[in-house]
Amino acid sequence: MNYKRILLAGFPLLFLLLSMQPATAKTDPNPIIEIDALETEADFEQAYETLKEHVKELRTAKRSAETKAEKDQVKKEIKETKKEIKAVKAKALSGGIYIGGGALIVILLLIILL
Repeated sequence: MNYKRILLAGFPLLFLLLSMQPATAKTDPNPIIEIDALETEADFEQAYETLKEHVKELRTAKRSAETKAEKDQVKKEIKETKKEIKAVKAKALSGGIYIGGGALIVILLLIILL
């Protein structure tokens, strides 16, 4: 009897848990900096400085905002700009070819065997 209760309550909960879709990341439709266009070290530094200045401007705008809605909007823009800064840093640091651990093992085994 107790087993039936667990099944009757458990299956719908399991179904609901497995049927949920993961949240997708939203991208900013109007980014301040086009990350794909950055090529040289100077471009990355200039983009980084531009984004830092934009964050400073937004912080002063947040202080001067009068309503809570305005402050929340500016806070959201600050978060988006900081995400862009992280993306610029990641793009600047990325370089070369990434080889996963499994692929590296397979390559080494092939070299040894051949």
